[in-house]
Amino acid sequence: QLAWLEEDLKAADANRDNVPWIIVGMHRPMYTIRSCGPDGVPNNDYEARNVQEAFEELFIKYKVDLVLQGHVHTYERLYPTANNSAIMDGVSRDYKTYENPQAPVYVITGTAGGPEGLFVYQDPPSPEWLVLMDNKHFSITRLSVTPTNLTLAKIESATGIIHDEFSIIKSSATQDSTQ
Repeated sequence: QLAWLEEDLKAADANRDNVPWIIVGMHRPMYTIRSCGPDGVPNNDYEARNVQEAFEELFIKYKVDLVLQGHVHTYERLYPTANNSAIMDGVSRDYKTYENPQAPVYVITGTAGGPEGLFVYQDPPSPEWLVLMDNKHFSITRLSVTPTNLTLAKIESATGIIHDEFSIIKSSATQDSTQ
């Protein structure tokens, strides 16, 4: 699986002239407040550390833009993150725009609904890489993509209210350097 993934990411990175974004979808999350200590380092509750050890280096190496994850029945948005640390270069003051991020952006979008309901935290940690967590609203995720802008919105299923929205922007300087 790792050999296949590396070849696929390598080919995608080489094809950025035609498809500028690399978006990974995976079930188990690498980063989640459900599976980390107070220091934000993943532990192996929900296999987070195993997932991180298996995939993070490849995601950084091939400049993955966005990682969509599930399994945990919450919504969690992270800053661009690498090696357990938020990489804040290019992050706007309102945390809603990431311009030319230097690490993947991770989102857990596990709030579509199911018989288990949403996960309830007793005393969740707040690691430096976490922008926000929502475990109160069932929702859908809408992704809008152009060659230079990727926007993700978390929309409450019952009301249509947008509870979170952010954009990843690739400036022309970044586009030119990848071509």
